[in-house]
Amino acid sequence: MVRKKRALVAATAALLAGVVATARTARAEETVYDFGVLPQVATAKVAEQWVPFLDKVSEMSGVKLRFVTAPSISEFGTRAKAGAYAFYYHNTLAYVQQDDQYSAFAREVGAKTVGVLVVAKDSKLSKLADLKGATVAIPSAGSFGAAVLPLFAIQKEGGLELQKDFKVVVAGSHEAGYQAVLQGKAVASGGLTRTFELLPKETRSKLRVLYTTKAYSPLPFAARKDVPADAVAKVQKALASFAKDPANQRMLEALNMKTGFEAAKPSDWDDVRHARDELLRVTKAITAK
Repeated sequence: MVRKKRALVAATAALLAGVVATARTARAEETVYDFGVLPQVATAKVAEQWVPFLDKVSEMSGVKLRFVTAPSISEFGTRAKAGAYAFYYHNTLAYVQQDDQYSAFAREVGAKTVGVLVVAKDSKLSKLADLKGATVAIPSAGSFGAAVLPLFAIQKEGGLELQKDFKVVVAGSHEAGYQAVLQGKAVASGGLTRTFELLPKETRSKLRVLYTTKAYSPLPFAARKDVPADAVAKVQKALASFAKDPANQRMLEALNMKTGFEAAKPSDWDDVRHARDELLRVTKAITAK
């Protein structure tokens, strides 16, 4: 009897050990996907906005997502090009150049990428041609809405030649560009309607929009093509249903994406693909010596 009890205890202990070991193995093998977020504002602010949001998406989807970003927009682009992120929310123009690596699966409902040129509230400038001889700040050379679109407009509609009729300086982020105007380091700065609206009210009141660009498809939520389709589908479903829960509204407001998200497909960005070559000439001109 004693031997039987000992055998039963040993078997039970072995079973429990096996369960614990299996649980540990499952946890160890659980895939965590890096979700890269373009740092349009200061990285600390990006984390403040996106970490709670991505934690909630992870909870809703059952797919573990880890927030990551980069010190600057240009560095983020370099890392994205190298395939560093399993998922990302990235520059529209950069995305359409990475069709072989990433596939868009979601977008903000009703949103468009709309660039702006912002000047000081008391600036006397009234049209693009007035920027002749001025210094214009941009977040990075590859920023689609905040650099490429505004600079393209200055050249095409303002009749000014980049680097000859006006100077461009890279600020590093949208926020830094707006601050450059306030600090007198630039006459104007490229930005997005979304990031301009996210500025503190006191800061925004000291600036005004000189020009608004043509609208294009919004920044995409995309996945690297080697990410399992079921993981992408789960994240897509979570995003599409995110706004349906009133408890999530505060997170959407923090992102300035109050309308929520919807499923998307790569062809939704064909408007950018059709203009790609012409717009890429602007980025080359920015970086030309």
